[in-house]
Amino acid sequence: MSPDEIRAAAEGWLAQYPAAAAALAVLALAALIADWLARRVIAAAVRRRLKSSASGPFATALLESRVLLRFAHLAPALVLFFGVRVLDPYQEVGWIRALGVLAFAWVVLAAIAGGVSVLKAAGLYLHSTPGSHARLPLKGYAQAVSLVLYIVAGLVIVAYATGVSVWLLLSSLGALTAVLLLVFRDTLLSVLASIQISVNDVVRIGDWVEMPSHNVDGDVVDIALHTVTVRNWDKTLSTIPTQDFITGSFRNWRGMSEDGARRIKRALYIDMATVRFLEEEEIKRFSKFKLLAEYIPGKHREMSDYNRRIGAEELAVNLRRLTNVGTFRAYLFNYIKNHPKVHAERTTLVRQLQPGPDGLPIEIYCFAATTDWQAYEDLQSDLFDHFLAVAPEFGLNVFQRASGRDLRESARPVVT
Repeated sequence: MSPDEIRAAAEGWLAQYPAAAAALAVLALAALIADWLARRVIAAAVRRRLKSSASGPFATALLESRVLLRFAHLAPALVLFFGVRVLDPYQEVGWIRALGVLAFAWVVLAAIAGGVSVLKAAGLYLHSTPGSHARLPLKGYAQAVSLVLYIVAGLVIVAYATGVSVWLLLSSLGALTAVLLLVFRDTLLSVLASIQISVNDVVRIGDWVEMPSHNVDGDVVDIALHTVTVRNWDKTLSTIPTQDFITGSFRNWRGMSEDGARRIKRALYIDMATVRFLEEEEIKRFSKFKLLAEYIPGKHREMSDYNRRIGAEELAVNLRRLTNVGTFRAYLFNYIKNHPKVHAERTTLVRQLQPGPDGLPIEIYCFAATTDWQAYEDLQSDLFDHFLAVAPEFGLNVFQRASGRDLRESARPVVT
């Protein structure tokens, strides 16, 4: 319709129903006044009162979720809904009937929006207060409830507009169940995943998680209905579908954080050409090392008893003798066990791994008595700084691949 046709139709309707037109004008003015009083006067006064109070977690949650503003929208909606009833004699007019349906829909949606904001406020309040509930995925539950509320609201509005019972409308939707399941497949899976995450305590807000399939490594900052948000160590944010934490694989470092200890597992690679037996002078010198004061005499006595028992000759191949790499391992073990920042009650190992083209691996396996990243890295670096520096004391060289400088030095002619 052109603007002229719309204007002509409106003028004709006003001429035919002057009382209804006046009532609608008064109703619109009343709705505007109700909206102004609800938002600008009542809600503003309550908001100022909440801000001027002690501003506890409950008041802060109400303000952040905008509960007052959401419920303030009910005032003009209710005025319109009950005001339209005054125009019952004009219900045969299509505009009046449509206005009544719109007013009813406004009331229902405003009420649902207020209820959803209350759920949001409850979630914010519970997250801000100490306790085990602060780590639950409450946001996901609130979103699931909100979805159900909006679906129910839609059914109620359709039932009111068509004059059909809600239960009759629900029963007629049975044939569409398969279609609805297909449409809401991801949502249903996310709801089930959120329940499983909560019941099985799979992941919590604040957990450090690592998921290589999504290139994620950081702390969980939010658990919603459809996604879990992770702040990576480079401060970027990654969102992962909630169901991937159930169907996929990931690593949760929570156990390490709660245990108070973090594992150190790293190897030194020894040049196997430097592995040999110890001479008597070296044995005497190593026996003066405080960390070997018990190991050297005990090991020397054990080997002497063995050699005497089997009647071994003085040939090295027939004797059990101390080696520099074995003594080095004993030194490393005692150094770690006596270190104040290494967890004394956790497993400590210094072991040889299978030799390879990069030398003989000596693996250090222990636990730092902290989970702080900086302190952990400092301890690990301090340990290996010392191990690298002390290896030559035992006649051992740490393996390192030849560099360009090494090749140039080897190619330089020897001056005689």
